[in-house]
Amino acid sequence: MAEPLRHAINQAVAAERLEGWQPTTDHVADLVALAGAQMSFGDYLARYLKDIQRIRDPRPRRIFRRRRPYLIPGTSVLRNNFGVFDAEQLRELEFVCTAARLVQWHIKLIDGDVTTADLDVGRLHQHVFADVYAWAGNYRTVELRRGDTAFAWQSSIAHAVSAVERAARQLVAESHDLDIPGLAYEMSGLYAEYNRIHPFREGNGRTGTVLLHTLATLCGRRLDLGTVARDEWYRASRESMPTRRDGRAGHRPFLAIFGRALR
Repeated sequence: MAEPLRHAINQAVAAERLEGWQPTTDHVADLVALAGAQMSFGDYLARYLKDIQRIRDPRPRRIFRRRRPYLIPGTSVLRNNFGVFDAEQLRELEFVCTAARLVQWHIKLIDGDVTTADLDVGRLHQHVFADVYAWAGNYRTVELRRGDTAFAWQSSIAHAVSAVERAARQLVAESHDLDIPGLAYEMSGLYAEYNRIHPFREGNGRTGTVLLHTLATLCGRRLDLGTVARDEWYRASRESMPTRRDGRAGHRPFLAIFGRALR
């Protein structure tokens, strides 16, 4: 396989590993076949959906009184296009679907089939997650927190994301004046702010990596997230968060990561 396609697969797998996926050799072999046009996306997905009837749960569920628009009533499982009620089964299906879509996006980057119009967070999320969630591409309609970390207010998301996208396009326009340390500095600030916003109910991390790869490519560089360990990535994400919910994120925790990962 040509080196650019190997890079595409490696970066898709790296992004999924940052989210906790542990792919098997069969998973990787299927991604290789997809990247090499030896398997269609439909055939790829069918390999993982063949047992869908076995993982359905037709039993009626008690509806929570509290409104939880993203969850299957009576469960803590996200509503999904597969009708899956089991959280682990959904997690695995999400991994294999999104890994394939990430590979496809990286092939677009290889082919030069992207422009600054693709620095669109909603469009990127839809590309990666539309197979899994009906709401893919739409900003979350609920407040979101992880442990002690509270992400941006739901009401501020559209404005905040637009600012990130404008800054990304401006960075591309000015990138000819930047060396790798300079680009790493700018990308660190952009990603830290995107992470602070966390615009989607699910899939913020993988969408963020696609944004980063697209930005690096348009700036004439390549990003290798295979150099980044999961604990390092999450530590930087935590440490970049502001002390106030409406404050600005800090870029410093990501500087070493992007300085090392950019080529």
